[in-house]
Amino acid sequence: MGHSKISLFLCRPYHKKMYAHARMKTTLKLVLLYFAYQLLAGAAMAGINLLWPLSATAQLGWALLLSGTAMTAHLVGFGHVNLRQALRPVGADVMLCSLVCIAGTVLAGNALSLLIPLPNWLDSDFTALGHTLVGAFSIALLAPLAEELLFRGAILQSLRAGSASPWRGILLSALIFGLIHINPAQVPFAILAGIAFGWVSVCTRSLLPAIIGHALNNSLGIVEILAYGNSGAPTPMQEQPTGALLIIALAGTATAIITGRKLTHHILLQKEKSTTK
Repeated sequence: MGHSKISLFLCRPYHKKMYAHARMKTTLKLVLLYFAYQLLAGAAMAGINLLWPLSATAQLGWALLLSGTAMTAHLVGFGHVNLRQALRPVGADVMLCSLVCIAGTVLAGNALSLLIPLPNWLDSDFTALGHTLVGAFSIALLAPLAEELLFRGAILQSLRAGSASPWRGILLSALIFGLIHINPAQVPFAILAGIAFGWVSVCTRSLLPAIIGHALNNSLGIVEILAYGNSGAPTPMQEQPTGALLIIALAGTATAIITGRKLTHHILLQKEKSTTK
């Protein structure tokens, strides 16, 4: 009996490493699948272009639509995400708190992006896409759905499985989410937004607030493109001096932390209620 207990004790670290390896393997497969669908969609549009010539912007827009739809269908169809659980409704107060938390993070991220400017390789592409119906739909609505199902649904849940704290999964999934954007100007912002999306998803046990917050952020980006994209005029945020941007970044961060803590308090209350029943 004593020997079996010692054996189990010694095997625990080994099993933990095995589980961690399996989770990272699943994550890697999903990320590669994400890029594979984009490549396949791009190849399909290149083939269609041989028969029905399309502009480069139209090809890119339709490729985004195809790859986003295929990724969403794959995640749901192959059981990586339970759509009913993922889109579980939340109370109005929780939704509002979640969206304010996301908004604070987005505000801080935008200010920091202007304070630390990085090369924007895709600026002209996004501007062109924002002026097309397919491109605007793909960026504003489809991408938030597909990306939240993938990164906060399948990947985050896989990374945090068996872990007492959700933070390892939240941070890793946010880092991956940032890096897959590739465009230097988007990476830091996407990492910060990914942390907020992840925390909100964990606290509410639903992807709905993150999807809505993500869609609102992207939709505002489309509105900004339509309002300022062609004129070349600076946006209101771009016109702010360094001191104002620092204040905006601090205010956004404080807002995100305060509302994030309120979400934590909400979850603790929910757990207390469930244990007393």
